[in-house]
Amino acid sequence: MSGMMDMIGDKAHERSITISTYPAEGDTVVVEGRLVDRRMKDYHLVTGEKRPAGEIHHMVVRLLVNLDGMVIDDVEVDLVAIPREECEAVRGSLDVIKGEPIAKGYSNRMKVLMGGTKGCTHLLSLLIAMGPAALQGIFSSRAQKPMDVKSLIADHARVKFFMKTLINTCYVWREDGPSLKKLRDFIDDLRKKEGIP
Repeated sequence: MSGMMDMIGDKAHERSITISTYPAEGDTVVVEGRLVDRRMKDYHLVTGEKRPAGEIHHMVVRLLVNLDGMVIDDVEVDLVAIPREECEAVRGSLDVIKGEPIAKGYSNRMKVLMGGTKGCTHLLSLLIAMGPAALQGIFSSRAQKPMDVKSLIADHARVKFFMKTLINTCYVWREDGPSLKKLRDFIDDLRKKEGIP
């Protein structure tokens, strides 16, 4: 039993973010993120106007990600539900992320490119959530087929890029942790076995 939950009334607001990844043409995937804010009860604006419960934000962002370098090749925005007509003006604000890699520093780069008056705080929240989820989706998409580990480890640039997507991204993949050591040992042992320098 939770002490906080013993103190609550009816739910006032709910935000859901869902992110899905789909294989696409060539060496690309489409990562689709959806943010929905729902007000659970009728509410009043500062002006006194009463509004009905329901969706206040429903925004969809689709990223076309090139798997060679994990670069955003294209972006689409669908504003299904927005609170003000003026919000339509942010639709094109995501064009600045074309060419950005989904790699270390992604969240900070999104804040620089989209933060404050440059964009929409809700689209920015969605984009930040999409970065790590995109990597998971891309790895899941690739893992549907057996990996050619030999060709992967033979390409030092690919190994370096792969390791860069993991190192110090969380506690498990910390620089001095056992999981990273195990992965490095696996790669080193396989290189030796295959005669790859």
